[in-house]
Amino acid sequence: MRFRSFSIATLALAVTTSFAAPSATREEIVGRLQGQLGGVPVSEYALGAAAFDTDLRDQVQQNAGAGDAAVAAGKALWTTRFKDGRSLSGCFPNGGKRIAATYPQYDSKLKRVITLELAVNQCLKSHNEAVYDPTDPATMGAVMAYLRSLADGRKVAVRVPAAAEDKFEQGRRLYFSRMGQRNYACASCHLQGAGKRYGEVPLSPAVGQATHWPVIRADKPVTLQARIRECLEIMGAAPFPAASEELNHLEYFLTYLSNDLPLKSNPWRGW
Repeated sequence: MRFRSFSIATLALAVTTSFAAPSATREEIVGRLQGQLGGVPVSEYALGAAAFDTDLRDQVQQNAGAGDAAVAAGKALWTTRFKDGRSLSGCFPNGGKRIAATYPQYDSKLKRVITLELAVNQCLKSHNEAVYDPTDPATMGAVMAYLRSLADGRKVAVRVPAAAEDKFEQGRRLYFSRMGQRNYACASCHLQGAGKRYGEVPLSPAVGQATHWPVIRADKPVTLQARIRECLEIMGAAPFPAASEELNHLEYFLTYLSNDLPLKSNPWRGW
């Protein structure tokens, strides 16, 4: 994979300098991508790799129903009664409608970032139910697919209050940090290399990456954090555990970058 020559200096600067406000960080990254990607509208970044490949767009359209089984399974879990008579749907406003566009969130009482997966497990725990394994496609993956379906087309609206800026910054630094045997950063592929091909597949831009998860692979939903862990393995780095603070902060950063883009069903398997 070949990258432009400015990459090392750019990545080093991004990691070492004092952090900017989240809005300024997003504006800078969007501007950089617009400069690199020419005529591709920012609105199409939500298509991921398909934004740069018409064949992939056709595949996405042809497989539009690939996630139906996962959504149905997630709905069943969402509405199943607990032993105390309640259900997951009772833990969230409007039974969970439209909430997926607002996560991750910062909890000022817990002083931590709460992903949608973590919020689901908090609900289960509060009702003395067994929590879901964040990596299990049959439970957590299915519930995420259903919740995303309830917010399909809603624009991402993640807030980073002043008290959470250090969490956002930790996610940003991790995104730009080189790691693993290959000495890549997430930004190496998805900022610097966005739109270029890695093998037969174009690399998706950082902006928009949080809009189309989970994707369906071999009939199983794959969440954003599961895909990040796969990428870390490709980089030759030991992946952080699912639902770890590191991945939660990284998801917080990535999702904020996708603010104002609509959540979009994307059953295709890649970024």
